[in-house]
Amino acid sequence: MAVSKFVANQLGNPTGIFGKLAASIWNRRNAALNDTAFELLELKPTDRVLDIGFGGGYLLDRMATKVTEGWLAGVDISPAMVANAEKRYRALIQSGKIELKCATVESIPYPDQHFTKVCSINSIFYWQDIKQGLIEIRRVLEKDGKAVVCFTDKGSIEKKNFSKEIKMFESADIERLLIENDFQDIENSLFADRYRQYHCVTAKKP
Repeated sequence: MAVSKFVANQLGNPTGIFGKLAASIWNRRNAALNDTAFELLELKPTDRVLDIGFGGGYLLDRMATKVTEGWLAGVDISPAMVANAEKRYRALIQSGKIELKCATVESIPYPDQHFTKVCSINSIFYWQDIKQGLIEIRRVLEKDGKAVVCFTDKGSIEKKNFSKEIKMFESADIERLLIENDFQDIENSLFADRYRQYHCVTAKKP
């Protein structure tokens, strides 16, 4: 297997030794995206929030300080990431404040209208079906619920040697899919940190 393909596969679903390292790497490299998402979520103490592709858990950490009366959930396709987070958040899991599951965005294991807010940070490149993922996000959001999707800009991704091994798209494509799936109040903002430019798209379920 080519190195670029291996790296892309491990970024999408970390395993083995890489899985153990990925949490700390992502927490550091994606800190700016997570911080921006945290601000855009405009969290309330009573919110019920789903983090899709939570990786190293950086955003779960931040949200737990704000969502004190509500509930946090996370889904990740990687068993290694889920196992790592289960150890890290053992106390919060036991107290019922956080629930973690190994699952895909295309089949979110929660009922309709279960969350007030849903977020995803730099995981969209590895979704098998972006349209179905957005359909699922809309399904689990309650009326007037908010979605925040942050991802690295295509131009920045193209500079990486593994770029041909992952799905890339323009932010306008995500906006179009959100509109097609009946999201409203869509806003797309471009930001930058020391590593890349990145987009944060927000939308609401009417």
